Amino acid sequence: MGSQAESPMALRRLGPIELFSSARHYMRLYLSVTVTCRYNAPTSGQGIDESLLYPALTRVVSAQPMLRVGILGEDTSKAAFCHIKTIHLANHVSFETLDGCETVDQYNEHIASQQGWHHSQPWLNIQDVPPWRIAVVKPSPAATGELSRVQEIIFSFHHALLDGNSGKLFHENLLKELNHQLGQGAANTTTTTTATLQFPDAPRLPEAQDQIIAFQNSPWYLVKTLWNELGPPMLRAKKHIPWHSKPSDFSIPYVTLTKAVDFQGPIVAKLLKACRQHGTTITGLFHALAAASLASRLPAGEASSFAASTPISLRPFLGPAADPEFKQSLRVLVTSQEHQFPAPLVARLRTSKDADQSIWETAQRVKGELNRKVASVPKDDINGLMKYNSDWIGYFKKKDGQPRPDSWEVSNIGVFANPPEEAGFAVSRVCFTNGALVTGSPLALGLGSVAGGLLSVGISWQESVVGQEFIDGLAGDLTEFVTRFNETGKFVV
Repeated sequence: MGSQAESPMALRRLGPIELFSSARHYMRLYLSVTVTCRYNAPTSGQGIDESLLYPALTRVVSAQPMLRVGILGEDTSKAAFCHIKTIHLANHVSFETLDGCETVDQYNEHIASQQGWHHSQPWLNIQDVPPWRIAVVKPSPAATGELSRVQEIIFSFHHALLDGNSGKLFHENLLKELNHQLGQGAANTTTTTTATLQFPDAPRLPEAQDQIIAFQNSPWYLVKTLWNELGPPMLRAKKHIPWHSKPSDFSIPYVTLTKAVDFQGPIVAKLLKACRQHGTTITGLFHALAAASLASRLPAGEASSFAASTPISLRPFLGPAADPEFKQSLRVLVTSQEHQFPAPLVARLRTSKDADQSIWETAQRVKGELNRKVASVPKDDINGLMKYNSDWIGYFKKKDGQPRPDSWEVSNIGVFANPPEEAGFAVSRVCFTNGALVTGSPLALGLGSVAGGLLSVGISWQESVVGQEFIDGLAGDLTEFVTRFNETGKFVV
C-alpha cells in the first residue's frame, strides 16, 4: 500500500449531477458518452499519426482541467476529483487501420460497432488515470474515393467529467490544434511528440453546476417531487406507465450497441426550413418521427402511450458567480425535460388520415415544452433537488426490476462549425451516442450535425433489452420518412 504522500490529492467533491453519473458508472449502469468525428484530410494520404496528434492533443489536455483529473471514492457519496500529475498518452490513444471496408456504408457500420464497444468498457484505475480515451480509425490503405481522405476520431469519456456538448467542444479544439500542428510542418515534430505529460501543479477545476446556477424551487415543486419519489406507494397517485420495452434489469450484461442514420446537407436544409415554418426544431421533429415509427410498429395493446426526455445544455444559464475563465471549458452543465405522449395522441399517429399533420403537431408540442422549460430555468428544476439525495448508489439499487420512466431520449449536441480556413483538416460527420441507459430509456437518439453538411442520428440501446430488428425498423422508418419528405414534402403517403 502506498504512503499518504503518494495518494492522489483530492481537488473538489463531485457535485450532485456528477455524483449521479459516478454512481451509475460504479454500478455498471452507464459507462460513457461518445462523440465521434470524421476528419477529412486536405490531401489524399495525409494521415493523423502520433507525430501530428500527440502535440495537438497535449495542448488540448493542458488547456482543459477536466481531462487531467481522476475520481477518488467512486463507491461512496463523497467522491472527489483528484489531481493526476502524470498522463501517459498511450493509455488514452489507440490507432487502428481497417481491412475490407470498401464502401462508406461498410465503414460506417464498423465505426458504429466500435462506438458501441467503447460504451461497453468500464473505466479502470480512475483514481490514477483520467477516464477518457480516443481511438483513431482509418479505412484500408486500398480505399478509394471519399474514403481515401478520411479518418475517424472516437472520443469516449466518463459522464461525471464532461457532457455531450463538451464532447463536441473537444473535437472543435482538437481540430484547431491539429491544423495548427499541420502548419508547423515537420521541423518541430521531433521535439513535440512527447507521450508523457507532467502536471506537477494541481489544476483549478470548473465549478459544479449547482454552485454557479441559482436553482430555485418553489415549495409546491419541492413537496410534489419529493412526495412522488419518496411518499408511501399506497398514498401516491397511480402513475401511468408508458411503453418502455423491458423493466430495468441489472442482471443483463452491460453491452451497448449503436447504429447511425445519416442525412445529406441539402435534405437537412430542407428539414430545417420546414421546421421553422411549422414552429418547431430538428429535435422536436425527431421526437415526433420516433413516436410515429414506434406507434406503427407496436400494437396499441402493448404501447398505448409513450414518454420521452430531452437533455438541455445549461451553458447559457451560468450565473454571475461563474468564473469566466471556465466559460469554454469541458465540463458537465445539463438538465432535461420530460415529454408525455398520451394515448389519444399516439392513437392519432396510428390512425390519422393526415399523419403528417399529427407528426408536425407532435413536433410542435415538444418544442413548446422545451421553450417553457428554457424560459423557466433555473426555477423548479430537478437539479435543484439532487442535493437532497445523500445516497445515489442506494437510489439506483431500488430501480432494479422497476419500469423504466420513458420510451426514448433525443439528445442534440448541435452544429459543428468548421473553421473558415480552407487549408488543413475539416470535420464532415459528427456521430454522438449515449451509452445504454439501464435505468432510463430503452433507446436513445443522439443528434449531431456539421454546418451545411451531414446530420447524423446515432441510435444506442442495450443488447437484449431492445432487439436489433426493432432498431433496424426504426432506422429504416427515419430514413424513409425523411427521404419521402425530401421528394414529396410529406413524411407519410
